[in-house]
Amino acid sequence: MIMKKYLILAATAALVLGACAKVETIAPKAEPQVIGFSNYAPKALNKAAAANYVNSNVLVNGAQFAVWSWKTANGTAFTGSNGAKFFSDWYTVTYQNGGDADGNKNLYPQGLRYWPNGENPDWLSFAAYYPKAGAGITAPAAGLGAYSFTAQAAAADQVDFMVADVVADKTYENCTPTKGTVALTFRHQLTKVQVKFKTTPAVAKDAGITVKITDAKFYNINNAGTLTSSYSAGATSTTWSDQAGEAQYAIAFPAEKLDSVAKSKAGETVADEDIFLMVPQTMLANNDAKAQYIEVKWTVEITGQETINGTKKLYLDDCYSTDGGDTLANIDWNKNNFVTYVITVGPQPILFTATAVEWDPEQIGYYNVQ
Repeated sequence: MIMKKYLILAATAALVLGACAKVETIAPKAEPQVIGFSNYAPKALNKAAAANYVNSNVLVNGAQFAVWSWKTANGTAFTGSNGAKFFSDWYTVTYQNGGDADGNKNLYPQGLRYWPNGENPDWLSFAAYYPKAGAGITAPAAGLGAYSFTAQAAAADQVDFMVADVVADKTYENCTPTKGTVALTFRHQLTKVQVKFKTTPAVAKDAGITVKITDAKFYNINNAGTLTSSYSAGATSTTWSDQAGEAQYAIAFPAEKLDSVAKSKAGETVADEDIFLMVPQTMLANNDAKAQYIEVKWTVEITGQETINGTKKLYLDDCYSTDGGDTLANIDWNKNNFVTYVITVGPQPILFTATAVEWDPEQIGYYNVQ
C-alpha cells in the first residue's frame, strides 16, 4: 500500500532598497551641450524584451528606455509639480553596450537634445521608465503619475518594467559621471517569481520508483494594476494599486523523473523564458474564492504496480518557510522581490523507529528459611 502523497512548499524572497541624492548646481558653460543619459539598474535583470535577456546590472543592448524632462528657473528646485515640460513628449534612448558609463555610446533616434545655456540657465529634471516598447505598459502623459500595466500571458513575453529615480535640478556642469550626462537609476516594479520541483531523498534513491510532473499552473493571479509615481522632498516613490485579474500561468517543469535536487525545465538554474515578472499583490486566504494557488499534477510509477496519478492545489498564503517545516511563510509579492517556490513531490515511505519500555519498579520478596 502506498502512503498518501504529500507536498511541501518552500519559498525565499529578497528585497533590495535604495535611495536617491540631490546634487547642487554650479555655473554652466556658455555653448550648447548635448544631453546624454547613462543607465544603472541596482539589481540583476532577467528580462527586458521578449527575445533578449541578460543577468546584469546594466540594460539589454539595443533596448530602449523613455525619458521625460521638466525645466525650472535657475535656483528653483523641482518639487514634482512645478516644472514646465522641456522635451515635447517621452524621449527615446537606445541603450548600447557601455552606455551605462558614457551617454555618448547610446543612440538617440529622435535626435539629440541640448542643455540650456547662458549665465543663468534653466535647471532640468528627468524621469524615465523601461522598456519604452514594453508590452502592457502605458505611461503617464506628464512624466509622473499613473502607469497602467498588464503582465503578458506567457512568461517568455513578460518584460522587466522599471521606473527610474527622478534626477532633479541639473545643468550641464553638475551632471555625473561626466558633464552633460544624466545618470539614471532604474528600479524593478514587478515581482520576480520562479518555481522548481524535486522529490524526497528516499524516493530519489529508490530505483523502483519514478515521479514525474505532468502539469503545473498558477491560478487566480492578479495580472493588471496601476503604478503611481511621484516625487517630493528629493525622493521618488512608486506605489501599486487597483490590482485585478484572475489569470492562469503555465509553469515550466522538468520532463524527466524528479530527483532530490530542485530543478525547473532547464535544470537547477531556471531559464529566463521560464521566469515570471508579476504584478505585486497580497496573497489571499485559501477560503477566499479568489485565493492565488499553484495546481500541480504528477504521476508515480512503482515497479510491478499500477501508475498513480496525483493532483494538489498549493495556496500561496500557506507555503512553508523551510523544506519539511511547519511555519507558514505567506509570502506576498512586492515590487523588486525575488520569490522562488520549491515543490517537493513524492510518496512518503513508511519508516520505523523502536524503543523499549523500561522494567516496572523493582519488587522484592523476602523468605526466611530455618
